[in-house]
Amino acid sequence: MIPPTDTEARLREIEQELRLGHAEQPERMLRELMRDMRRETLAEWKPTLEPVIDRFQQKRKQQLREFLDARIKGRPAGVREPTTSTYEVSPAVGRIDHETEFREDLGELSQKHIFQWATSYRDCLFRHFDRYRSRMESERDASAEVAIRRQLSEHSHEIFAKGYGHERDTKHTTHFGAVQKSVGGLARFLDLPLDYYSTRASSTYRQQPVLALRTLFAAACLGILEGYAAVRFDKERGDSLLPKFSRRWGHHLAFLTPNAAEEVAGLVEPGPLTEGVLRSVIPLLASIDRLIKKRREDYFPLPLSSRFSWRDRFLEIGLRAPRSASSRPSLEARAYLDAEHVFPHALTEAHTRNVAVVVAPLKSDVRAYVRDRSALSGIVVEADGAEPRQLPDAGTVGSRAVTDMAEQVLSRTIYDLRSKRTGAAISHNIAREFPLNTPNPMPFYRVQRTSVRALLRTFDIRNGARLWCSVRRSGKTTACFGLDYTAAGSVIVSQTCGTGPTDNARHFFDGVCAAVASRSVLEADFLETQVAECAPVAVDGLRRVLIIDEYETLFAFLKVAAEQDSYVRYTVVQPLLNQLVEFAHNNLLVLLGQQPDAHFILMDQNQLAPYVRQDPFPLFEHDAGTRAGEFGELVGKVLTERIGYDPGFLDALHNETAGHPFLTVNILCALIDWLIENRRPYRHLMLNVEDFAGFRQQRLRKRQLAMSPDYNFFREAIKQAMSQQGYEHNTWLFAVYWVLREIGRESPTSWSIPRSRLPGLMSRIPAPGALPDPLEILRTATQANFLRHDEEEISVKIPTLGRLASAVRPGLA
Repeated sequence: MIPPTDTEARLREIEQELRLGHAEQPERMLRELMRDMRRETLAEWKPTLEPVIDRFQQKRKQQLREFLDARIKGRPAGVREPTTSTYEVSPAVGRIDHETEFREDLGELSQKHIFQWATSYRDCLFRHFDRYRSRMESERDASAEVAIRRQLSEHSHEIFAKGYGHERDTKHTTHFGAVQKSVGGLARFLDLPLDYYSTRASSTYRQQPVLALRTLFAAACLGILEGYAAVRFDKERGDSLLPKFSRRWGHHLAFLTPNAAEEVAGLVEPGPLTEGVLRSVIPLLASIDRLIKKRREDYFPLPLSSRFSWRDRFLEIGLRAPRSASSRPSLEARAYLDAEHVFPHALTEAHTRNVAVVVAPLKSDVRAYVRDRSALSGIVVEADGAEPRQLPDAGTVGSRAVTDMAEQVLSRTIYDLRSKRTGAAISHNIAREFPLNTPNPMPFYRVQRTSVRALLRTFDIRNGARLWCSVRRSGKTTACFGLDYTAAGSVIVSQTCGTGPTDNARHFFDGVCAAVASRSVLEADFLETQVAECAPVAVDGLRRVLIIDEYETLFAFLKVAAEQDSYVRYTVVQPLLNQLVEFAHNNLLVLLGQQPDAHFILMDQNQLAPYVRQDPFPLFEHDAGTRAGEFGELVGKVLTERIGYDPGFLDALHNETAGHPFLTVNILCALIDWLIENRRPYRHLMLNVEDFAGFRQQRLRKRQLAMSPDYNFFREAIKQAMSQQGYEHNTWLFAVYWVLREIGRESPTSWSIPRSRLPGLMSRIPAPGALPDPLEILRTATQANFLRHDEEEISVKIPTLGRLASAVRPGLA
């Protein structure tokens, strides 16, 4: 709260500015003062503030009075009611109770589960979004839109102000560090309505549900940004931070209604971003909005994906294509934010990629380039610098002429696609659109790993050190960085020793590296301090769950440091191992990686190693005979609604990959190539178990596996693991892959051998030296998802991995 003396001093400054004849500066100062005051305090000061407001000109006076009243009613600074709505407000029984429940649930999140995005927040928001969307669909209820926006705005303002204050006052984080953490939280908060939107969009095909879904997302996104824009971060406000960090949230613009996008532009500090949104993005969104609102029975160009590049100044939107569009999975539309970043080669590239429409301001030379090329002039719509004008059917949006032209270009492309023969053969591999090699994929490509959450919940009240190992690229990092908590009273701190999805993901490992480089005696509270600095919330009094991904890198680094410098061994390495043991007594330590023995370093004095226990890490789970579960959700995100499949196909695919996500996408890419070669039509396409059997027979042979580019990553990884260098670097992994290879050579159909055959099989491995004990290999490789076994047999858990081990030419053979 602002002390009264400070308030009085600021009012005197405002009055001085007014006496000097200024208007804009004192208005800004007065708005900032009212934003900084609590609602109760503001109500008390209202009689003092009103005479100051009366000194402004009529228009500013009216706006300031509305602003004051809105703040006193409880909305954070900058919150406005929606200017227009798709729905009509009408009272109904139960709505007040629902909105009260939503407010109470948000209050509980703020008090007990703040920033637990992937768990508590996701569960709460999805539950309420379903209820609000139902009201929008069945009752055309505008109060739902208003409630979502207002309550999320208030909540966003509260938690981000609270979070910044905690970072600065309690954790003594620098301003820049606290802002970075805040922006990361904003991105994750915004991802929740986008995750909801993308999940529901995949099964939404009728007009009213489409409109309701778009309106709900726009209200939620606008509310979150509204609240954040009003937060004061020391001498900065959220509205000035948003354009600086647009790469973290700009892609959400693609899913907004044009009216919501215009309001977002009004929230952000004026500059190149807002100018570009008004000039190019809003006309493009308005053209899409018009096409969605046109009466059709079976097709609406709903935005499904987006890409935002501030460096190249463009927003790209992926629209749902008509089902008869056999040559492409989506329609792409692009809006450039300024003319300085529109180059001829970029427009040519867009045409080559079949981008349907490009809205862009053009310099004179680029305009001439486009005019002289009919292919470009057919897709490029020039955005002028005119002021935004009112459109009769799309609210306040950008230039009507630009919108009209963009709509015409999109309509022409849609007409061409819808008029093609519905029996046309597949010609585009939609599985290759899945961002398999993107370190931090967009929310609509992520799968909620309930199996990993269930594994972690088994340790809700158990402390210690656990080891979770699994084959490379099996989703460990994505799953564990998507976790936020286990039970009440616990907080998860996810860190990596490699590349992580968040700005703060390597903080712990970087701290260890700095400690080793300093050669100073490790502080007694080093680990506790690091965990507190990495945590998303305050950890005082809470049980900590520290997850260290790519843990092999950490222990290899500690081993090398200790071997090269005995002083560092005793001043840094061993004290750190001891602190990890002490931490595990009262908290949970989870080591995450591929090999199960990386922590066995300095075994003469390693106090941690005896405490570590290994658990099986789950691959994507599948409910046989259904399309439900994590695996079904993954396959649905890869194939989208473009290619159908029945439960039998899903069962056969899971039997082949065991739910390994990377290999599953590899297989689907190869399978669709096979469908294209066989000229399978899109119409009525429903993949079944016979389809997969035919694919397996023709495309999962050694020769095809050795040649297909889809398996490059694992072919190279296996080849290196089975080489002389692989043996020297990681004897365990060398032995495991050779076991897979030998099982495949001995039993290429069932991929299994009698358990008694394992010692003899391992004796055939051409190893340069001794190998681990067969029983140790069996136990650890099973827990790391390479093998499975019972009392009688040993099997390769992921047949595709066994096929690849048999197909590559190892360095030792």
